[in-house]
Amino acid sequence: MEQLTPRENFIRFFKNEPVQWTPSSRDLLRFNPSLIPENMARGMVNESGHFTDDQFGGKDFFGVPWVYVPAERGSIEVPGYVMMDDISDWRDYVTFPDLSKLDWEGCAKENQAYLTTDKMIDSTIFTGYFERLISFLGFEDAAVAMIDPDVEDDVRELFDKLTDFYIDLIRHYHTYFNTEHIYFHDDWGSQKSTFFSVDTHRELIVPCIKRIVEAAHEMGVYVEMHSCGCIGTLVPNMIEAGLDSWRGQPVVNDKPALVREYGDRFKFGVEIVAPSDHAPSDEEADAIVQEFIDEYKGANIWIALTRGFTDKQMQDMFDKIYREFGQDCPY
Repeated sequence: MEQLTPRENFIRFFKNEPVQWTPSSRDLLRFNPSLIPENMARGMVNESGHFTDDQFGGKDFFGVPWVYVPAERGSIEVPGYVMMDDISDWRDYVTFPDLSKLDWEGCAKENQAYLTTDKMIDSTIFTGYFERLISFLGFEDAAVAMIDPDVEDDVRELFDKLTDFYIDLIRHYHTYFNTEHIYFHDDWGSQKSTFFSVDTHRELIVPCIKRIVEAAHEMGVYVEMHSCGCIGTLVPNMIEAGLDSWRGQPVVNDKPALVREYGDRFKFGVEIVAPSDHAPSDEEADAIVQEFIDEYKGANIWIALTRGFTDKQMQDMFDKIYREFGQDCPY
């Protein structure tokens, strides 16, 4: 068989076709251009240009101000900021931007060399439904809005309008940059449990995600859910929504158990996690990757890497993984 490119191999993975190797984060090219206000506000820009920490932060698509926190490598809403007190008033406060006014062609031209790749181009949509609600109302009022029957219609209408916006954003990403992999970011839980019930999630969020996935798939784009927290109970809802995969936090989710239970009908991004308090020795790194192999050999996964390993340790890890998986290491 002719050697596949990383992009071709990843597409086969999502299509449930035979792959030459288990895909990994090495097969993705992250592209989050400064063209998008949200990327600058949230401090996540990946493109040909270079930015310093003091350039991040500012207002997102909807005018919500963010402050970049270098130690956390991310942003928080300006403390105390609330756009509105009552979600029923969102129509008076929320203005949806016209994406056609952004210089998409100019951005594509500036990043032509960066985007010339045999990898799958991957872009993030920050601030999904619940996070967007939090950015407008604050956490407590957002949580109440999710379960208050008096404002249910208002929340549904806002979420429906956001869905149209997110689909339009994906369409622009795909048209101008050939993005074929979207991280849709919306945190749904804490370290202990979900922020809301499984039923609330199914009623308010699943139909919106399903519409996004269906539209993305028509374009040839795959959707990875990026949601932090202990949300294993929501995996059936993710399957119902048609999501292509989910890379959950391994420290608060029993990923091996979830892969065993749902891996026959859903794909998981599974991290190889370095120790948080020290740089691992080569022996520790070898033990970590052996545990990974023992837990996930033969599973329907793709491999994500965390920081903390040396380049040599990562290369040794992949050599061992693919050897044990019966695959040729492409790197």
